[in-house]
Amino acid sequence: MKKQQFLLLIVIIILVTAVILRLTSKKDIPLVTSNATPITPNATSTETIAPTAEVIVTNPQPEEIITSPLTVEGQAKGNWFFEANLPVKLMTLDNQVIAVVGGQAESDWMTDKMVPFKATLNFTTTATSGYLVVSKDNPSGLPQNDASFKIPVRFK
Repeated sequence: MKKQQFLLLIVIIILVTAVILRLTSKKDIPLVTSNATPITPNATSTETIAPTAEVIVTNPQPEEIITSPLTVEGQAKGNWFFEANLPVKLMTLDNQVIAVVGGQAESDWMTDKMVPFKATLNFTTTATSGYLVVSKDNPSGLPQNDASFKIPVRFK
């Protein structure tokens, strides 16, 4: 009987320790600096409004009025890059692509940490609003490796 109580006590201690470690490790995750919406680009995915620590876009801000050329600045996890590059595009509300360019890593991208990036988009459009989309570079083409981060913008 005492052996069972001792094992139960050990299991409880392990569970409490795991919960505490998980809660304290979340403090190191950077917060999203904008009200952007992370998405996955395949047709079966649904958009979510939950914040993400995978991408942080500092310029432009959500709903900002943008003009060409647009300099996009932010940070993304190193695994979003391939060969120090990740796709950045402007789209209309009806998902028509306006411009696409590679966002260039500004430091070592072969890391699991956040990496600053910058991209400049030249564009013309008659649309009044749309989205800036930062995508995870996915050279494998596998849908489970796709991810994107979407910010609503307005065009001047």
